[in-house]
Amino acid sequence: MMPRGKELSPSLRSRICELRRQGLTHSQIKKHFPDIPLGTIKTTLRREAQRGADNISLPRSGAPRKLTEEQRDQIYDTVTTDPHITTRDLLDSVDNAIKLRSLRYLLREMNKRKWMQKKRVALTPLQARKRLDWAIRYQGIDWRRVKWSDEYMVRRGQGVRPIWTFLSPREALRVQDVSEARRQGAVRQMFWAAFGHGSRMPLVPLVGNVNAIGIYDLYSVILPWFLQPGDIFMHDNASVHTARVVKALLEELQVQLMIWPPYSPDLNPIENLWALMKAEIYRLHPELTHAEDTVATQHALVLAAMEAWDNLEERVLKNLCDTMPNRITAIITAEGWYTKY
Repeated sequence: MMPRGKELSPSLRSRICELRRQGLTHSQIKKHFPDIPLGTIKTTLRREAQRGADNISLPRSGAPRKLTEEQRDQIYDTVTTDPHITTRDLLDSVDNAIKLRSLRYLLREMNKRKWMQKKRVALTPLQARKRLDWAIRYQGIDWRRVKWSDEYMVRRGQGVRPIWTFLSPREALRVQDVSEARRQGAVRQMFWAAFGHGSRMPLVPLVGNVNAIGIYDLYSVILPWFLQPGDIFMHDNASVHTARVVKALLEELQVQLMIWPPYSPDLNPIENLWALMKAEIYRLHPELTHAEDTVATQHALVLAAMEAWDNLEERVLKNLCDTMPNRITAIITAEGWYTKY
């Protein structure tokens, strides 16, 4: 290991730059100099034009830095290889040579910041493989032919969009500019819906528990006139969809059914519509946000959801269908694992 705090000599910098001019990548150059952090190699190459042909260190204005260039590179390499490291451990890695505030400033300078981990459904390698197989199978189809369906539970008070403010957190508390946190209501309703490129079904409130017989009755009425010749119908692998009575009906109606991979809500664009619909409910009827749990509220929630669903713009439906090629590409690139959708 190189001694911490020692700068690279001008001749060593020149050798690194020469290898780069010969076409070597950063990683290949690193193999020639295993004791030099990769971040130092990148910094050396980035500053070559500033230092000139002799690669002598530039004069620094202001107070001397408390961190050497190698320590700065060490911090960069550490957060790159261990993105979950705490700021306390990061400070310990450079012997607490700087304060927390200086570290945060340095990380901003490096364009490094911490992000909240995204939540995704847990996947196994087998499930990821099935998702990849699905993407490969359907990557060439005309997505305008696909009709997407789903069931969804709407709870009173769930899905309200957060409010953004130009007030700082401290100022917002001082003037009581806050969003009141209240429990979600006990009032809830299960719905079924379907849509495609330029078409949608009215939102259907489902009565009682959703079971195979209920889905059979629903499909018997809706699918014969909703699906056109050549359409592909999508529903997930819920047990109410895979029941024998439902399968027999789909065969009888000669429905072309999309094979659906497990644990894949990110592949169904109707999930985006549910989120938009919930936000639209409270835009149209803000009084429902904190309504009492009564029969009247239940009835109002159903009517508001149906209104919100019908209020979604046609272009939104088309745009969501048009995202499917990108979703396919994302799944293939991720080899069946997680995507941004």
